[in-house]
Amino acid sequence: MRETLVCTGKMAEQAYTFPETGVSIYSYEELCYYLSHHMIFYLHTLPEEELGIYLGNELGMERLSRQLARLNDPLKDQMKYFSALYREGSYYSEDEIREILDHYRSLKNAPVSMQYKWLGDQFCDYQRANMAAQCYQRALDEEDLGREMSGEVYHNLGVAQVRLFRFQDARISFLKAYQNSEDENSLFYYFCILVLTEDIQTATNELKEFDISDLVLESFQVRFANMSEEFGRSEEATETKRLRYLVAHERTDREEEEKEQMIRRLQADFRKEMYLDEKLFVTNLPVRYNIDEDKNQEG
Repeated sequence: MRETLVCTGKMAEQAYTFPETGVSIYSYEELCYYLSHHMIFYLHTLPEEELGIYLGNELGMERLSRQLARLNDPLKDQMKYFSALYREGSYYSEDEIREILDHYRSLKNAPVSMQYKWLGDQFCDYQRANMAAQCYQRALDEEDLGREMSGEVYHNLGVAQVRLFRFQDARISFLKAYQNSEDENSLFYYFCILVLTEDIQTATNELKEFDISDLVLESFQVRFANMSEEFGRSEEATETKRLRYLVAHERTDREEEEKEQMIRRLQADFRKEMYLDEKLFVTNLPVRYNIDEDKNQEG
């Protein structure tokens, strides 16, 4: 169910779009709601300076714009930035603001590995599979997750890799996920990758090497069959069948044209998944400056 935002202030004619997610906002209320639910992106940085300019130019909030310009330094107390932003309007009560800032503080104090994991989860939610995969890999590089959490991160990494069509990498990730957490859902995903890259008999034979019951293996086969049946009713499956029909009837000219149209549409659909902004990976977390260099200069 979608939540409804009541916007009582000015609505901008032009949208402001957040680079991390591609989400656009048109009002102060939308801004507050978005930021409060995406604080994980701002643990070691702050929103772009353009946001403050937008507030002044598009929403007429000149005083807040000037305040944020003075506070827009990631090396300063970032809590002051968000405190000023949330308290300028009346969207959140004082108790709600304190709760948001307490949550922000808990995120900043969490282990770096978990910060990466949460970042990856948010990137996945917004179809930024490439960004998510980078975050999950860095979370695993920290080597302090513990087996169960490592299994969850490996599983999510596998999902991101599937979205990027990196099936062999995903196969390894799902296997490591199962080895760490023993979650049968990860093993099922591993089974699916085997079916897609090999065949169902190879997948079945390989899973017999694991210590799972015949009942579980049968449930995997049924579950995969249901997924295949559902895909068979999809638009992509219908287009693929038509392409095969055209080839079978030697309509290669028409087949090439429709294939090109299909590829262009798929490329548009998956452009977000492939997106990787190197600017968000300057240091250990997505920031716009190099913390280590700043510390060396101070020393």
